Amino acid sequence: MTTEKSEKKETRFWADQLAAEAKARNGKHVIGDAKTPSGRIHVGSLRGVLIHDVIYKAVRDSGQNAEYVYRFDDFDPMDGFPPGVPESFRDHMGKPLCDVPSPEAGFDSFAQFYAEEFRAVFEKLDCKPTIAWSSKLYRAGKLNQLIRQALEKAEVFNEINARVAHVKKQAGWLPINVVCPHCGKIGTTTVTDFDGSTVAYSCKDVKYAQGCNSTGRISPFDGNAKLTWKADWAAAFVLHNVTIEGAGKDHYAAGGSRDVANEVVEKIFDYPHPYNFPYEFFIMGGKKMSTSKGVGVSAKDMGASLPAELLRFLMTRYKPNTAIDFNPDGETIPRLYSDWDRFSEVYFGRQEARDPDIPRLFELSQIGGKPKDKFHPPFSFVAQLVQIPGVNVPQAIEKYKGAALTKDEQKELEHRMAYAQIWLERFAPDDAKIRIVEKPDFDGLTDGQKAALQAFAGVFDKEHDVSKQADSVKKICEKNGIKVTDFFQAAYKVFIGHERGPKLLPFLAALDRKLVVKRLKLQS
Repeated sequence: MTTEKSEKKETRFWADQLAAEAKARNGKHVIGDAKTPSGRIHVGSLRGVLIHDVIYKAVRDSGQNAEYVYRFDDFDPMDGFPPGVPESFRDHMGKPLCDVPSPEAGFDSFAQFYAEEFRAVFEKLDCKPTIAWSSKLYRAGKLNQLIRQALEKAEVFNEINARVAHVKKQAGWLPINVVCPHCGKIGTTTVTDFDGSTVAYSCKDVKYAQGCNSTGRISPFDGNAKLTWKADWAAAFVLHNVTIEGAGKDHYAAGGSRDVANEVVEKIFDYPHPYNFPYEFFIMGGKKMSTSKGVGVSAKDMGASLPAELLRFLMTRYKPNTAIDFNPDGETIPRLYSDWDRFSEVYFGRQEARDPDIPRLFELSQIGGKPKDKFHPPFSFVAQLVQIPGVNVPQAIEKYKGAALTKDEQKELEHRMAYAQIWLERFAPDDAKIRIVEKPDFDGLTDGQKAALQAFAGVFDKEHDVSKQADSVKKICEKNGIKVTDFFQAAYKVFIGHERGPKLLPFLAALDRKLVVKRLKLQS
């Protein structure tokens, strides 16, 4: 009995296991995540969104009450200067991002412009959390009581900082920054001396922004101040009743920000810290990405280069503790399509699962519901067909399938044709770009290859069944003393001028039949 239970635990999908282990609060789970919209948000930030969405769906699927809350920390200061932003924006360094104007018309702020751009991408990936804007919550007074608790227990906060993070603040320092009433900056203020209703502040230069050197007293409530970020993180757990929230592994170093936030939420706010876990980075070409520095491909650009279901699949197929180093150049995207198709075959029971997680993972990678059982035209083949003038791609794919396409399959084909064009334009290697050569080099072939091609011309002219053509190729090669690979190399040379290429027989079936027969007969 014990062995049986432990085996079940080991084979359970990671998100389902987490959903079983995490403890709900007041009969409900709230899955939390957050991002500071300090510039164009890179594709790596989608990983956190997707991991938490998978957990949310796993909790919901387990029969528990669940909500997913995504916080945009737009009350943070502008402390980095992303590329592409006009130089005039340097005057806003240090202000709350929600108070910096939008770089484009139609948005209320710098933060909203970049946040909504990111939101549009992750909602296409079927991530539709409740959105919370930190500036609105602070200004509506929703954090007033938590600010008061943090200020009244500032000594506890400082003790945690010193003991856990080995950071010692000056005597009297308080864990908030006020918005300077003179220059409007929040990143330049230091706060001391809470008297129960006001705090003392000074506004001075910091590394990234100039202060105005003003001093005075101000109420820290109703949006006049923001908790420093570790205290703010802990306060967000309480405010939203978060029960599950992970973070990138950089927050989990010994004495790091998550250790501090966990102690702060329990000892200052009297709230149990959420179930937490680190996740590895999504990197490109070995480089970690940064939003404020503009390092890495943006989520918007990647969302335009990959279909939503494939991008979701890429982000969810790996366990959180596995780093993803993704480079879209070369054959990466065709391989991703092939893996998607293979996972589909496993899900519908037509292939054996090498990994027991594949069916559940594939299910959680879907956009808008359960997977549909349908034929998937191979992406690499579609990418080859769209390059050949005069080819009727739907007809060629129906020949490949051996039956007419359903409406869903026709839509899938159109979808893949569109993304094949994008791949060919942006990422495909030169050898993936196909053209039929006008003057083939027959002299470069051996006598055996020439004889085999000519023999196959008669077969191809009469036999339309690809599997029967394949059987004939084997027999022809044996008869002419060459390997099947030699036959393929010869055919590729006379049609596309390379020794390798697409799946040969379906490719030939897509071409003009008279052209194929003539070329196989070694006639230009």
